[in-house]
Amino acid sequence: MHITCEKDSLLASVSPDVVYYDDEELDRFAGRRPEDYTDEEIEEFRDILLTLLPADIAGWGRSLQLRHIELPQQVRDELIMIVAEARQDALKK
Repeated sequence: MHITCEKDSLLASVSPDVVYYDDEELDRFAGRRPEDYTDEEIEEFRDILLTLLPADIAGWGRSLQLRHIELPQQVRDELIMIVAEARQDALKK
């Protein structure tokens, strides 16, 4: 249930302003279905995700949504798990 809440919270458009995370090249994927990505394209998304600062990961997810870019399912699951873990860690402090 928490993953569903994290997903809904992460994907809620808090601000209508698009913020780029040095990832303008991903705009070419706007309107593409997640299942249509090649393995190389999936790795491109994953590489960006793994180089983001932890504080930028949730914002990056919102930015992609506002840009109509759907993450590959595997990367989306990773993003949601990273955000959920970060929020749990923050609650422990």
